[in-house]
Amino acid sequence: MKKIALFIITLAIALIMIPVVKAEDTVKVYMFTKNGCPACESANEYFTGLLEDEPDLFELVTLEVWSGADSNGNWIVGNDDLYQLITKVYEHYNETEMATPTIVIGDYHTIGLPQNTDTVKEEIEKARDSKEKVDVVKDLADDLGIDLETVANQSATTNEDTEKSGKYDAIIIVGIFVILIGGFAGLVIMGKK
Repeated sequence: MKKIALFIITLAIALIMIPVVKAEDTVKVYMFTKNGCPACESANEYFTGLLEDEPDLFELVTLEVWSGADSNGNWIVGNDDLYQLITKVYEHYNETEMATPTIVIGDYHTIGLPQNTDTVKEEIEKARDSKEKVDVVKDLADDLGIDLETVANQSATTNEDTEKSGKYDAIIIVGIFVILIGGFAGLVIMGKK
C-alpha cells in the first residue's frame, strides 16, 4: 500500500514538473512592429510558418509599438512603454534608425527580416541550445520597470500557437489533478479492502 502511494506521489510530482521545464526552455522571439507594415506582415507569416512546422521551437511575441503613420508619414506611437523599450533596444545594439520589424532573439537582433532566413532559424536554435539563457528584451523591460507581459497583451497579442500552447498547459494541469484524484480514490478503495 505504501509503495502504491509513493509511486502515485512521485508520478504526480514528475507530471507537475513537465510544464515548468518546458516554460524555462522556451525561446522568445520578439518582433517590434508598426500597424500596416508590409514587412512586419511578411515576417509574421515567416514565423507562423516556422511554428506550423515546429510548434515548440519558440514563442513569438509581437509588440506593436506604432499604431500607423499620420498623413505626413510620421509614425504614431501606439504604446509609450513599448516605445521606451524599443528605444532601449536600439541603444543596446548601438542602432541609430528605427525600422520595422525589429526582431530580437536572445542577444541576436535584426532590423527587417533578413534575406537569409536560415540565419533567424539558426539563432532560434542557438538560443534554445544555449546553457546561458539570454533575453535582452526582458532584461531591458525589467530595467525600465515595464511588465513585458502586460504591455505585450495591450499591444498586439502573442501568436495563436502560443495561445494554443497555454490551452495545452491547462489541459495538462487538469489531467494531473484527475490522476491525483483517481490515485487517492484508488488508495481509499484499496484501503477498505
